[in-house]
Amino acid sequence: MIPSFTYRHLPSDAGDSDWQQALPDGWDTPVADDQRLVGPANPWIPTRVALISPALRHYLQCGEECLQRANGPVATITPPRVIILSQAHADVLADWLDRHATVPSTGADIHILSSSEDDETIARRLRRLCGNTNEDWRHGVFMEVSGLGVLIRGSAGIGKSEVALELLSRGHRLIADDAPCFTVHGEEVTGSCPDRLFGLLEVRGIGIVDIRELFGSNALKTRKYLRLIVDLYPGDAGRPIGAEERLFGDRGNERVAGQTIPVWRLPVAPGRNLAVLLETIVRQRNLERQRGGQPASRQIARLFADGEIPPRPDEKPEAWS
Repeated sequence: MIPSFTYRHLPSDAGDSDWQQALPDGWDTPVADDQRLVGPANPWIPTRVALISPALRHYLQCGEECLQRANGPVATITPPRVIILSQAHADVLADWLDRHATVPSTGADIHILSSSEDDETIARRLRRLCGNTNEDWRHGVFMEVSGLGVLIRGSAGIGKSEVALELLSRGHRLIADDAPCFTVHGEEVTGSCPDRLFGLLEVRGIGIVDIRELFGSNALKTRKYLRLIVDLYPGDAGRPIGAEERLFGDRGNERVAGQTIPVWRLPVAPGRNLAVLLETIVRQRNLERQRGGQPASRQIARLFADGEIPPRPDEKPEAWS
């Protein structure tokens, strides 16, 4: 029998006051250093407010185990326990509640909320409500690639861990898998790993592997500035790619711990060497940073400048022989 709970759905137009009313008293009180207040559900990390995305609900089948383990080691969590089902609607969950849940109780052990907002939108809202905007937990694999701190993201099963293993075999370093924590210091965002997960990587079909034992201590790094986010998505997802994206990449920006971080979206398809592609993105980003943000080389710029940037003699290639 799972613990009793209360349940409430927050509509898409719910404001901060609605969220404050729905959340239990004490949800925003400080947690211990080895715990987190808000973050994706993880059975190994104590999390008072655990977020469960659709992909994670599908992976866990969102049944009894999902509710029992969403907040991590329950014995170390100070009450209350809160679970938020993101990108969810009340009618979709009705059948699941009938099959898996006990009768709601006012003295609940678990407080369950659902919302149509995604994990990151909910997390930003909750951090704002509790006044802690300097800390940001994100789901993904955080690595140092060619000296650059890169967060690799994507839905469950997209291949994040496989890319990480390939990058490790090519000499790059792992900082955090699954639950990196990002904190802001001045204008820089630093990412690190919870102590209990440091050096571990979960690979589907293999399990949890100890990177230090497999690749050595040089394959690990304790913390790094976050400079880039790479989003992996299915190549057959039907995402439209315009002319600008084809020429310069599918790019954007995102706020992490209150700072703007560049995002590069990379389609995943059979036969694509994602590690090589990701290395190329990092090399390109490093070059752009050296140029002060200029996204194109002089050679590429000449394609669009209509002769405005003539090549210098020392830049001309040798004549064809």
